[in-house]
Amino acid sequence: MKEILKSFFESSKERIKNPLIGTFIISWIAINWKPITILLFSDEIIENRINYIETNYASVDTYLLIPFGIALIYVIILPYFMWGVDELVRKSTIGRKKNLIKQQVFDYEGKQEIAIQESKLEDVKASYRDKADFNKQIEQLRNQLDERDEYLKSQSKELETLNNENEELKKLISDSSKNKQNTQNSIFENQYIEFRESDLYDYFRDVGVKIRNGGEFPRGINEIIKEKYLIQGIVEEVREENNFYYRFSSKGLFFWKKYVNSIRVSKNIKPSDDLDDDLPF
Repeated sequence: MKEILKSFFESSKERIKNPLIGTFIISWIAINWKPITILLFSDEIIENRINYIETNYASVDTYLLIPFGIALIYVIILPYFMWGVDELVRKSTIGRKKNLIKQQVFDYEGKQEIAIQESKLEDVKASYRDKADFNKQIEQLRNQLDERDEYLKSQSKELETLNNENEELKKLISDSSKNKQNTQNSIFENQYIEFRESDLYDYFRDVGVKIRNGGEFPRGINEIIKEKYLIQGIVEEVREENNFYYRFSSKGLFFWKKYVNSIRVSKNIKPSDDLDDDLPF
């Protein structure tokens, strides 16, 4: 039974989609809205409603002929009528556009003629222009060119002067940098003399080798010694992402170079076993 009802509704749905049947149903409801309203919403019993409808509204015209005629008109005649209207509108639209184009072409031709006449007028005026004025303009242009040449010469001299000043400034900066480096080296030299007399100097070989090769202090070194190297600015901490190590500062690097250059190397001296250094002593 379920399959039968499903098949019935599906076939009915397809029929309703047909433009003739759909239009017939809509027109039938529109014409017979009064008996439909009475049947659905009247307070009378159903037998009285049916008798009243059959007596006053039952007619082949209202039930069949008129709705069917409206459906035929809507489905068959109305499209031809709309087609005829579209044809009339299309012809009128094309005619209006043609007239508009003709008007625009006429306007363009008129503007073109005006432009031609204006051009001829300007040519006539130019032919009668005073030659004296023309020569005066030429003279003014020549003066302007002479002024431009003078200006370019002055700018060239200024540019040459600026280049010379720039070279002198570079030389002064270079000399200043050298003097600054010499002054710093002189300060480090005096500090190194004091460093050699301090207790830190006794640990400098072990500390220097580990700092240069491994970025760390020797294992087991006294923490006070380590702090002194940091406080006096000989060694500095470096903290990066996921990395921490020690390195010589500018001062420490100067001390280390002085220390290494002051040691005499002997072939019989072997490096200590507990240091990871690559020095020849």
